[in-house]
Amino acid sequence: MITGYYCTNIFSEQAKELIDFYREVLGIPFIKTDVDESNGVYLGFIENAATLCIWDCRAFNAQPTGHQSFVFQTDDLDLTMESLRNKGVPLSEAIRYDWGTYEVRLSDIDDNEVVVVELV
Repeated sequence: MITGYYCTNIFSEQAKELIDFYREVLGIPFIKTDVDESNGVYLGFIENAATLCIWDCRAFNAQPTGHQSFVFQTDDLDLTMESLRNKGVPLSEAIRYDWGTYEVRLSDIDDNEVVVVELV
């Protein structure tokens, strides 16, 4: 029986660069690693909660993961967008949806969709 959600694995040919993007550009905290700083790295916000885990697909002879859509939350989307623009990150237009979110989209270096949401 399933008792919880552990992580989302991302197998990348650019694992180190992808890890740097999530850690340095988006500011997702490092939780732990199973291998080293460029392979098997778990990123998230709460220890013992679901994480993103980035793997070097070449080290495991695995295919790169298909495109994903990751949704992150912020308390102030305008401030977050300003910070991302200052880091040179291309962003979509921010949209306020009737269901109560204000969000922007961008892509990571593997062309995965990253959605940043403020609940309004």
